Amino acid sequence: MIKFSKSALALVISSSFFLIACDDDSTDSDPVAFSLSVSDAPVDNASKVVVCFSEITLKNEGKEFILPILPSDAGVDECLDQDDLPITENLAINLLDAQGSDSIEISETIDVEPGEYQMRVAVPDFSGSYVMTDEDGDGTDEKVLVEVPSQELKFSKFTVTQGGDANFTLEFDLRKSMNIPNKEGAAWHLKPNGVRLIDNNQAGHIAGIVPEASLCEGEDAATFVYLYEGIELDPKNLGDMYYHAESGDYLGEGEEPVASTEVIAEVQSDGSYEIGFVAIGEYSLALTCSTDLPESSEVLVFEQVIETTVVEKQTAQADFL
Repeated sequence: MIKFSKSALALVISSSFFLIACDDDSTDSDPVAFSLSVSDAPVDNASKVVVCFSEITLKNEGKEFILPILPSDAGVDECLDQDDLPITENLAINLLDAQGSDSIEISETIDVEPGEYQMRVAVPDFSGSYVMTDEDGDGTDEKVLVEVPSQELKFSKFTVTQGGDANFTLEFDLRKSMNIPNKEGAAWHLKPNGVRLIDNNQAGHIAGIVPEASLCEGEDAATFVYLYEGIELDPKNLGDMYYHAESGDYLGEGEEPVASTEVIAEVQSDGSYEIGFVAIGEYSLALTCSTDLPESSEVLVFEQVIETTVVEKQTAQADFL
């Protein structure tokens, strides 16, 4: 069985996009420079997760702006149509090249007026998006196509204000948004239900150490950190990553995780983890060795729960004992 690591995509998959405002003494009609980047968190059993972007549009009061996609030679080799011919106008991003708090710029900068906007990212059928994963369990990675059911990702409204920096991140959590069909060889579906819009001026990151003695034991054992909003939570009421395959509605019991990520560790050493692009506030982090299957609800057993506070533009250090 193939499963994603319980991790938050700091976008996209966390897609981060930056809105850089003009000086404070400008008038309200002065334009604001707008550009878009992409970032990601790792996924289990996938050596590549490639998304091919074809068009990014912004809408404001009935007006539509095209956000130019940066040119890239990667699209010639990565984004292929049904006849395996290159789709040269698409931009291919391997999400595993930009994990945690890192990001990759994917657009040119354009000027937009201050105001309220919506953004649409087009990922049409046969865009060339794919994952490389050992789907049939033979020890060799195969190419599996990725499709977006609606052929586009639409995001909540956000506001571009005059003065200062207006930096936002679209965070995709693959555990919530990726649906893996039961049929071998069928395209995987990327849905927008696991997307959160983060204001980088009101967000930070979380990173920490897990000591070797607290890491899960066993050849195939994996240690995960789950993130929950709030503090003084009941460990018995912390939910797993269980979502409806089609609607994306949360079906788990208890508190829904904000995100989760696998602890990275070498042999005979402490482990480390990072969760990028988290809105400011108080959070609980829970350490577990429990298996969390995507198609059912599990009661996770947490070895330890700690608390932290995320401050804007900083990385909160949250170490387990």
